[in-house]
Parts: sequence; structure tokens; C-alpha cells
Amino acid sequence: MEDKSIKLTHKKILTQVFTPDVKGYDCDQVDEFLDQVAKDYLEFESCYEEWRKYIVDLETQLRKLREQYNALEVENARLKQRIDGIKSFDGVTPENIDLIQRIGRLEKELSRLGGDPRKI
Repeated sequence: MEDKSIKLTHKKILTQVFTPDVKGYDCDQVDEFLDQVAKDYLEFESCYEEWRKYIVDLETQLRKLREQYNALEVENARLKQRIDGIKSFDGVTPENIDLIQRIGRLEKELSRLGGDPRKI
């Protein structure tokens, strides 16, 4: 399995020493190039850390949203059961008719006593 970890840092690049060779490159050119590579690497490290923090924040937000979603799913199921229970009692029953008749008699009595049943 390939190791995908980052091996270099900007400090390692800056402090790298090469052994001179008769057929070697111009030291000043190599140093200038490595200085630029180190600067780019420093920027890369900064971006990498910023992105890593951003990903951690997003994962935290995602976990919270999943928890909220699960809570809402539970609440939704509870409310569906409640609505189903209410719907099953929609029909006219003898109890409903009895209650309506009782309310009618109470309104008549209230009117007889001088009260207005619509203002209750």
C-alpha cells in the first residue's frame, strides 16, 4: 500500500544540503529554486491546515444536522401516529350526537336566562 503522507516541510526543503559533485549544478541556481519551492510549500502547508480545519468544522456541522434530522424523523413519526389516531375518530358517533344535543340544550337555557351563547 502506498504511503500518501507528506514527507517534506518548507523547513526541510530550506535546510537540505547536497553534496557537491564535479558534474554538479550551479549552487546559486539550486538554492534559488529551493527557496521558491520552500515558499510555495509554506503556502501549501498554510492552505492545507486551513482546509483541514474547514473539513473538521463541516463534519461537526454535518453530525449536528444528522442529529437534528433524526430527532425530526422521530417527531414526524410521533405526529403521524397522532394524526392517524385523530382521523379514525372523524366519523359521526352516538357520543358526538349526544354532545351536540347537550350543547344545544345548554345554549337554549343560557338564552332563556338572558345570556348570549355566541359571546362565551
